[in-house]
Amino acid sequence: MSDQQNIEEPDQACELPERTPEPDTGIGLAAELLIGFFVTGFALFVIIESIRMPHRAQVFVMDPGFVPLITGVALLILGLILDVRAIRAGGGGKIGALVHMIKTEEESRRFLWILGLVCVYIVGLTGRVPFTLATLVFMLSIFIYLKIGPWWKIGLYTVICTALVSVILPELFGMPLP
Repeated sequence: MSDQQNIEEPDQACELPERTPEPDTGIGLAAELLIGFFVTGFALFVIIESIRMPHRAQVFVMDPGFVPLITGVALLILGLILDVRAIRAGGGGKIGALVHMIKTEEESRRFLWILGLVCVYIVGLTGRVPFTLATLVFMLSIFIYLKIGPWWKIGLYTVICTALVSVILPELFGMPLP
């Protein structure tokens, strides 16, 4: 018997079809630029909030805001790298094409709506109203937007998810609510 193994040729049905490259419209560069702006903005938010956290230790390294501060600085650097690369490659001039694509594609619009609802929940509601109420409003908004079923189903799922997130999980794992 030979030391070499017999390697069988794969069946034609198992081969992946060749993918034709899509024309480069620059939308990827514009998307990279916008993601870089988002990451940079989020990093600044994390840095500011970590500095505003209570100081409990004599040394800042032991404060609860130290790790978020380091994470925020790392995100800031990465976001700025994304921004600079995209601007140098001409991504700023393609934002109009990206906006047009977002307007015409349902998946893109759905993602942005859900992202907006998440931002309203985290930045607008949490900490300003009771957590259970904020979670209820968020879940109800998501389920109405996604049209998950008739009103009774939306209400049932909203109550179940709100109870799970704001009552059951915190009790089960001993987590403090915001």
